[in-house]
Amino acid sequence: MKKLILYDLDGTLVDTRRDIINGVRYALETLKGPDLTDDEIKDCVGTGLHALIKQVFRTEDEKLADQGSKLYREHYKKHMLDHTHLYAGAREFLEYFKDRKQAVITNKPNPFSSQILEALGVAHYFIAILAGDNGLPFKPDPAAIRHLMEAVNATEEEVIFVGDSPIDIQASRNAGVEVVTLSHGFASETTLIEAKPDHIVRDFAELTKLAEKMNW
Repeated sequence: MKKLILYDLDGTLVDTRRDIINGVRYALETLKGPDLTDDEIKDCVGTGLHALIKQVFRTEDEKLADQGSKLYREHYKKHMLDHTHLYAGAREFLEYFKDRKQAVITNKPNPFSSQILEALGVAHYFIAILAGDNGLPFKPDPAAIRHLMEAVNATEEEVIFVGDSPIDIQASRNAGVEVVTLSHGFASETTLIEAKPDHIVRDFAELTKLAEKMNW
């Protein structure tokens, strides 16, 4: 039985795709960056805002990345809930594990992460929301996972990480914990299969069945 259930945010619990893409596109258009497709922008999500901006601008120029990040933040602050919503079954899954310790580990910066979860009415399920500016290294570094394991005195066998990307898989591997990925997120199922998580499911309904079967 799992003592600690950890979640990624973007693409896992919450479908933030359109609002992230719109924020990035605003920065690209304002600073006359490359003309990218939605999928090209989406494929850069997951490593933190500064890294995202560097990737979409195809640059190593830190000043340009700072400018782009600032523009993104300005736009996203106003529009982060225009299209963003919980994935179907996410609330029910959180309720299923309400008597366990649950937390979010995301490379997305705050205050956005906490504000989104609060606005969607699920922040109360979590003992912690560790965002990209929490002082710990970004995933796939296992520091945030281990920090929460220590906080609740959980062993590796007592932890499950729910994510949607190879970054989540690698972070879990680095921490020595079990990982399940949802293919409804930002990474394709083929990409997830190649990254070799312990389990792959299509949605939260399938994840709930798996949790029951595995006696998590």
